[in-house]
Amino acid sequence: MKKLQIEKVPDNRDLDGVKRWEEEKGEFVQIAYGELIRHLAWFTIRKGFWRGMHYHEKKEEIFYVIDGRVRAVFIDMDTKEKEEHFLEKGDKLRIEPRCWHIFYGLEEASVVEYSPQLYDKGDAPKIDFPDLGEST
Repeated sequence: MKKLQIEKVPDNRDLDGVKRWEEEKGEFVQIAYGELIRHLAWFTIRKGFWRGMHYHEKKEEIFYVIDGRVRAVFIDMDTKEKEEHFLEKGDKLRIEPRCWHIFYGLEEASVVEYSPQLYDKGDAPKIDFPDLGEST
């Protein structure tokens, strides 16, 4: 899908840019590098619950899964193309405008969300696609 990019953040402290590593002290993650951030949020999704069920006309969103597992469904609002992905710790995704998304908690998950645009609650039309089913 053109409006969605998913990557595993490299587990390598010696890289420049986005990276992560674990050591005796704990984990360090450089989620963004050289990106404009005008909106930053953190949220959790409990097992059996969901977040999202909307798209944005203008806002691009970037998400990083800190921990847990999430089932994510995306629908391109222009082409109606649909993709489903299972996300886990270390996954980073970028969603372009007009890409509907919903995240189902397969287990308790923590996620960071950021965007180069300011949050505008009027730019998040909710649309229910009931045939997507609950988390599995």
